[in-house]
Amino acid sequence: MSESTTTKYIHGYLDEEQERLREQALVIENPIYDFIDFSGMKKLLEIGSGVGAQTEILLRRFPHLEITGVEYETKQISKALENMAALGYGPDKVHFVQQDARRLQLSDSYDGAFLCWVLEHIPNPIEVLHSMKPFLKPGAMVSITEVFNKTFYTYPYRAEVMDYWETYNQYQVEIGGDPQVGARLGEMLREAGYSHISLRSGGFHLDGREPEEKRTVFEYWKNLMSSGAPLLVQEGKVTESQVKAMQSAIDELKEMADSVFYYRFIQATAFA
Repeated sequence: MSESTTTKYIHGYLDEEQERLREQALVIENPIYDFIDFSGMKKLLEIGSGVGAQTEILLRRFPHLEITGVEYETKQISKALENMAALGYGPDKVHFVQQDARRLQLSDSYDGAFLCWVLEHIPNPIEVLHSMKPFLKPGAMVSITEVFNKTFYTYPYRAEVMDYWETYNQYQVEIGGDPQVGARLGEMLREAGYSHISLRSGGFHLDGREPEEKRTVFEYWKNLMSSGAPLLVQEGKVTESQVKAMQSAIDELKEMADSVFYYRFIQATAFA
């Protein structure tokens, strides 16, 4: 999921993080893919394919696709190849190339492009939109899903969670990312020369009406926040005790009958 061209990647590349990416993709699958239709395409360019977490969903939902995944980190590509082989997908359906998405050099052209949780990690993300455009066929559809982390809210308020979240997001800015990049998708696509741009806000607003889904999403969010802990601790941004306090607070919120989880991401659709 990461086209990491920063010197540091907040989630890291540990084995457990690679597995989390696949689990996360499944938890949040419907809110993303219910609004994506690649049924009329054959060749799809996936930027920031990571361990193949989204690739797996794309091929399951649109089995006719042939996907080229672009990923910067070789360890992620190795895991993606392993995952695809285990699912029975060979090079006729998907292949991965190791490149910086801001400086693409591809030998094919594509009917569409897909980016999910990628631009948040890349300095000057508009360079990616410029870089991929020459490899998209005229009228190719681009689908981008990105974070808007200021929208995260829980009831009741827990300082252990929100203070950690603030540190997490500030550190992502320090290493060249943008945890609010979703809010800029429309303007970046316009500036990069795409047309018929549309935006929607997706995500979660969960309370006691959906207790099981709420528990699932709180657990997913705890794992997401915990994925940044090794680097944050290493850099002296948080302590181990702060990490544990955040995790405990989310566990408590998860079990409260009247707790609320709220978060919105931004999806953009545009055409080359």
